[in-house]
Amino acid sequence: MNSIIVDQVKNNNELLISSVQSFYRNFSSLFRKNQLMLILVNSASDILLVESTHPSNPYIKPGTKADPLLVDYLLNDQGETKISQKLISGKINHRVTNWELLMNWYFTGINLQRNQKNIFHFLFLLTPDNHLVHLLNPLIQSFSKTIEENLLNKEKISQLNISKEYIDIISKSSKDGILCLDKEANIKYMNEVAGKILHVNPEKSLNQYIGEIVDFVPVVLSVFKTKKGYTDREFIIHSRTWGTLHFIKTAVIVKDIKGQFAGVVDFFREITRVRKFVTSYIGAQAKFNFNDLIGNNTQLRESIRIAKIAAQSNSNVLIIGETGTGKEMIAQAIHYEGNRKSGPFVTINCGAIPRDLAESEFFGYEPGSFTGADRKGRSGKFELANGGTIFLDEIEELPINLQIKLLRFIQERQITRIGGIKQIPVNVRIITASNKDLQKEIQLGRFRKDLYHRINVIKINLPNLKNRKEDIPSLIEHLTKKLSLKLEKKSPAIDPSFIQSLLNYDFPGNVRELENIIERILNICDDKILTIKHIPKEIINDQNQTNYSLIEDSKRHQISSILLQTDWNISKAAHRLQLSRPTLYRYIKKWNLNQTKTSFNYY
Repeated sequence: MNSIIVDQVKNNNELLISSVQSFYRNFSSLFRKNQLMLILVNSASDILLVESTHPSNPYIKPGTKADPLLVDYLLNDQGETKISQKLISGKINHRVTNWELLMNWYFTGINLQRNQKNIFHFLFLLTPDNHLVHLLNPLIQSFSKTIEENLLNKEKISQLNISKEYIDIISKSSKDGILCLDKEANIKYMNEVAGKILHVNPEKSLNQYIGEIVDFVPVVLSVFKTKKGYTDREFIIHSRTWGTLHFIKTAVIVKDIKGQFAGVVDFFREITRVRKFVTSYIGAQAKFNFNDLIGNNTQLRESIRIAKIAAQSNSNVLIIGETGTGKEMIAQAIHYEGNRKSGPFVTINCGAIPRDLAESEFFGYEPGSFTGADRKGRSGKFELANGGTIFLDEIEELPINLQIKLLRFIQERQITRIGGIKQIPVNVRIITASNKDLQKEIQLGRFRKDLYHRINVIKINLPNLKNRKEDIPSLIEHLTKKLSLKLEKKSPAIDPSFIQSLLNYDFPGNVRELENIIERILNICDDKILTIKHIPKEIINDQNQTNYSLIEDSKRHQISSILLQTDWNISKAAHRLQLSRPTLYRYIKKWNLNQTKTSFNYY
């Protein structure tokens, strides 16, 4: 057997060899005056270990074969191991090369069973003393049991150590705090995350009563009274030293082999980590920055300048602009480039929430607060936005009673859920937006003046698209490339007639309408160049109608003016207008003109 194979065999039997060596050391001192040899053999006749009280045969060593022992005494006629025979004694009386020095030696041998499986090894004690061998029989029987038990125990310990290593790896890599308590609520294990959350040293906390290491009553103690665990339950705890501690906890009951209560394993995580995961999962993140705001209009650039200043502040921001001017986009840019960019960005459209659900949407509710409520309760949008920004669009649609609660939150920076009594600190920046004149809403009694002053710390006015038409060509080019990429199409060229047609349109829906128009065109157009023919008919018709209206207004004003100048003398007026009298009468009837209207309305 070569050295590599010998090493491999030793490694595979390391626990067994160390156990046998330990056994040999315990009794070998008793036989110092006697010649005695111990040989450990596997079922393939390979010698694994040789120990001797006197210099032994140099040819009998680990890696060689022990056939003189196994073949003659432990195998039957078919060459199968006599497993049923536990203890065997005999005398070496066959001449075998390299074993001549042991001729006429006596031996006693026993098989070793490992893990109660059909894996056998053999242990031999050899001596030339016939009287001594009989004394060795009970010795080897006794120690075979000891070796087997020792081997089994070592394997169990080894497995336990491996299991502990896995447990340590799992607990250290876990983002949750893990606390193991015995039946007396004494700490048997605490991972580093738990120590960090509870502000204690895990090592110094071992074997201490859980109630002695914190300055509040641990909620897990309720499990020791009820003997019932729970899953993903929310707890808000007030610590004298650390303030409000907000957890999501799971407690698992541990029972002994008799089924009796033996302790609790407590898993807990800070609510901020849960919120961060939830907001990330639902996509509550800003995706626009200031580079996404296209245009060189003077008013727009001034709005962006103020927004960049707001991004470096935590003050409340009010954005005023018509629908589709990009209020949410600039709110996201403020968050994205500010010091809260790593936190969530949560949007609430105040006009889209049913009034009876608005408060629960904002501030959440406790279990059983109202009919149809989630039995576990629910966090509100303000809690989900903790550490980040909340954007309240169409703020003017907020009910008065909720305006009062929003004002209180701005003052106190704490929320109380519906049905709850505990105040929860929430660190959130508020950005609001409106497409109405809030000063007029205040005069009409629909918006609170004190709330207006609270939210109107930094005010940003966004221009509508018809007042920044110089930006339309660059917007068309940007949106065409962006939407072509989205639709997985090659971006078409743009003909001047296409741009001119859109320049003549007033865009009541502002940039959002322009984006929708271009997306609609790109969906149905396969041409390489966008021209006036691709403009939707309703836009062309709207432009024609606008032009016709302008002509109509001009003509009506001219006729009214001439009638006034001629003191409503139809003949003179018709002559000056180069119209026939019947035609002039037709216009007067069409526009319902009379001397009073002409005098007061058409100068």
